[in-house]
Amino acid sequence: TFLAVLSEVKVLISIVKYCPQVWTNYTRKSTEGWTIHNVLLDFTGGLLSVAQLVLDASLSEDWSAISGDPAKFLLGNVSVFFDIIFMVQHYCLYAKSRGPREFDDFQN
Repeated sequence: TFLAVLSEVKVLISIVKYCPQVWTNYTRKSTEGWTIHNVLLDFTGGLLSVAQLVLDASLSEDWSAISGDPAKFLLGNVSVFFDIIFMVQHYCLYAKSRGPREFDDFQN
């Protein structure tokens, strides 16, 4: 159906929107210039979205509820996947490249 096509397009757009930032952080070996706060909020939203699907399916004992809304399931998982990449880049891989202001994101 038309709505199913639109939902799959939204999933593809979500994948495409994250890739340039992952690549930019990788090539610069830095996350300087962007805030991690939105990533943390996006991660929370994606996690809660997937949790809601699983909880609803569990309580209704109808696991087809997850496959019945593949766009929501995919969007939540895509979001969580890329947000984990961003958190690893920001807090683990490139933490030292942010200079002497170590982990002072909340002071800005």
